[in-house]
Amino acid sequence: MSKEKKAFHNILVVIDPAKETQYALKRALKMNELLDGGVNIHLFISFEMDELNKTQNKFEFVCDHNWFGELVKPLVDDGIEYSAEVFWTADWHQSILKCVRRHDVDLIVMSDYTTGTNHNDLSAAKWSLLRVSDCPVLIVHPEAKMERQTILAAVNMQTDNPRYVELNEKILKMTRLMAGTYGAEKHIVNAYEDSMQFPDRAKLLRDTDSKQENTHVQQGNPVNIISEVADNINADVVVIGTLSRRGIMAAMRGNKSEEIIRKLNRDVMVLN
Repeated sequence: MSKEKKAFHNILVVIDPAKETQYALKRALKMNELLDGGVNIHLFISFEMDELNKTQNKFEFVCDHNWFGELVKPLVDDGIEYSAEVFWTADWHQSILKCVRRHDVDLIVMSDYTTGTNHNDLSAAKWSLLRVSDCPVLIVHPEAKMERQTILAAVNMQTDNPRYVELNEKILKMTRLMAGTYGAEKHIVNAYEDSMQFPDRAKLLRDTDSKQENTHVQQGNPVNIISEVADNINADVVVIGTLSRRGIMAAMRGNKSEEIIRKLNRDVMVLN
């Protein structure tokens, strides 16, 4: 158990002072509870300037000592070791990346705060972070369950592209780690769009070390299939991957990973 705990030892929690409820912090507190302590939390407190500019032309926020005291009260009450930094930055995701490296962060936890449509809808800055993050990012859905009883890994095991092969390995490793850490049930979903791409089911079971009844292989649009399987098994968190991009490519949107994140109404862990 000690090895699993180390994987989630240093957690960076993204705090948006403009939001009344800090769902990412709630999830980090729950993780500490499920792991019986041992979690260090670093609070990254910053506004997303693009989001502020979208909602209003003029804004004023007062984040005084009382506000900060209320924010960290649950951490103090639970005896959780924490630190905090306040940023005013136009380069939000790069500031987070630098913070991750300074504090040797194992996991970023952030919320999308989207409740109107019950679907994730990440901002451009958050999507940029997912593309280049050095560590896993947990996207917390405000209405998702906080338990960790069922973990779903979305893989593409029929590919021979080295980058996707490596990504599959990362997804499976993280899923095993989370299932072992939380005592959760592990499920695998492998969607394929072309009948000629049907994966070798026996090999899939061996490579993923999964139970047959927990392995979901279906033909069709991966976005829809992953979402449907997650709903059917009532997954607490879905682990997906996205290929890291830099420069102009990092700014491009609309790939399968983003569509999956938008469609799921539960927590999503993203690896690249």
